[in-house]
Amino acid sequence: MGYFLNMLKEEFGNLKVNEIYSTKLGGRSVEILEVLMDKGRFLAMFQSEEKKGGVYLWSLIITSAKNTRTIRGMDRMDSMKMRIKDNIKSIIEGIEE
Repeated sequence: MGYFLNMLKEEFGNLKVNEIYSTKLGGRSVEILEVLMDKGRFLAMFQSEEKKGGVYLWSLIITSAKNTRTIRGMDRMDSMKMRIKDNIKSIIEGIEE
């Protein structure tokens, strides 16, 4: 299990998360997940690589039937987690409408 899968399960307990693919390429972690909800589903691809000083270079692509979001950044773990959480909430709200 990867970081992103664990974070989704901790933060959003009502989601069913299936890991489609997970690997480590050098220092980069890659995860592709299918997330199921009562009213729909979305796919997410997360990549992260730790750089110097606890800063992560990361990207997240989230695709649902209604929209796609691509976000990326270079943040510390707490900032990265907050940005990811906000974007996942927005996708969930869009699916539930």
